[in-house]
This record gives sequence, C-alpha cells and structure tokens, in this order.
Amino acid sequence: MSETSEEKTKIKYLTVLRGYQWSYQHSVFYDDPERSLGLLKEMVSFKQMLRRRCPDQPFLIRVQALKKGAVHQAFLSIITTAKVDDLVEIANKTFPAKMNVVGRRLSAERLSQQAGVIEEAKPHDLSKLFDKSGINRWTLLNKYHLADVDDAF
Repeated sequence: MSETSEEKTKIKYLTVLRGYQWSYQHSVFYDDPERSLGLLKEMVSFKQMLRRRCPDQPFLIRVQALKKGAVHQAFLSIITTAKVDDLVEIANKTFPAKMNVVGRRLSAERLSQQAGVIEEAKPHDLSKLFDKSGINRWTLLNKYHLADVDDAF
C-alpha cells in the first residue's frame, strides 16, 4: 500500500528535523488569534526578510495550529541553529498585525521528544482553519547552511 501525501510530508519533515543540527526554537504568533487566518499569505514577506537578515542561518519553519477553548490559532514554529535577536522586529515589520515571539534553547532530548510526537500524532487539519486544501506545512530556508547531525561528533 502506498503512503498518503500526509504521511510523505511527515516523513520528509522528520528527516530534516532529525538529520541536522538544531539548537533553538522560536514561535511566532498573532497577538489577536483571529488574525491568524491570514498567516499563509502574510508569512511570505516574513520568510523573505528572515532569509535576507540571517543569510548564514538555516530555518525549518512549520505552520501549526493551536486550539484554546473555542479559538483556533495558526502560528509558525521555527527551528534553527541560534537565537534570532531581532525576530520580534522582523515579525512586526512584515506582518500587518501585532505579533508575539517566544523562543527557547532546544536540547537534543527536547528535539527527539518533538519528533516523536509529530511521528505518532495525526497532523492538525489546517484546511479547516484556512478554508483551503493542499497547504504546504513546512519550508526550509537557507538549506545550504545545514550541518548534519553526524558532523557534530
């Protein structure tokens, strides 16, 4: 039996997540959750500026959904190799609404735990949130600067 498109996407994402060195995670989300419905269009200029401002740093960006009570919110989970100090400025300059940014160091254990959750869980149905099918869940920026996990040893 062949894999579904959803399974192929998950496998490709996990290959990149597990196969390279990552040490920091940022989350970028709208201050007003209802504004997040525009994320797919509005994130284009954000990614362009991020690529220009940090040309030597790879970014694994994933569109995710969060449900708090009755409110659904889309946000970007960004895994990278170092903290981006001006990420709040980049987000608020490129998105048309006020954005919040949180970040934390990403240990190998935490990264493994995240990969396990993604591997086991069914992906969020983003088509319901965005009223669109065929959504690209993730992207990789500046991939030429990736370092293999094996290069760390």
